[in-house]
Amino acid sequence: MRDAALLMVWLVALFGLIGGVMAAVARFVKRDSMKYDKQFTWSSYPFWNKNRNDNPIDDPNIDDN
Repeated sequence: MRDAALLMVWLVALFGLIGGVMAAVARFVKRDSMKYDKQFTWSSYPFWNKNRNDNPIDDPNIDDN
């Protein structure tokens, strides 16, 4: 009985550690991807949040340079 309890403690600790590492990696990937998107994608497509059916050529707020 003692061995089963000890095994259960080890398994819970092991899977807790694995889960913590997986959560940290997922958090890192999400934040790093968001930084990349903000730096490259969002700067290339500034009208990303606008209605995609709107024609940006007709927008009076666009400055033609």
